[in-house]
Amino acid sequence: MKDLTHTRIDEGIKRGPRHKHTTPKPKVDNGSWSIPEGLDPKQVLERYLTESTTSQVAAEYGVTRKALTRWLRETVPDDWKKVQVVRALCRKEDGDEGIEFASDALSLARAREQLRSGQWDLERLDSETFGQRTHIDVETQPLNKVDAELLGSAQELLRLFKARIAEAKQLPVLPVDKSEK
Repeated sequence: MKDLTHTRIDEGIKRGPRHKHTTPKPKVDNGSWSIPEGLDPKQVLERYLTESTTSQVAAEYGVTRKALTRWLRETVPDDWKKVQVVRALCRKEDGDEGIEFASDALSLARAREQLRSGQWDLERLDSETFGQRTHIDVETQPLNKVDAELLGSAQELLRLFKARIAEAKQLPVLPVDKSEK
């Protein structure tokens, strides 16, 4: 008997060309971490806000994505964080819109993941604004005269109820007539 384990189910039908989504590789000398002289970090951040990926920006400047990210984090850390927050907000808003206008289950699932990704990034990048609140503030104030009188009356009423319950006789248990059902 012939082993059909590795036989294609569509044998005889030629495969078409494979389309891989690839980003342009930067022209770098063996993965160099060197940043071009005179590169303005503010200009790079502006490009980062308009381009879809860091890889595209890095390829334009001829550096690796890792090198560009490290350089931005070391050179302008506060601005880098602000740009990351803006991109996360945009991703969250894109997810919101995607959920609202989803035409099928796949686009709905994609939009939900995009929304979750934006929310997750926002919670970590700007937890003061977008993080979960776990702190509870409680203010205590001394009782005013009216509240103190009400509290005394309530305590007196509770003592009265407890005394009446202790004095109350146990009610007799009546037999249940099963024929009335």
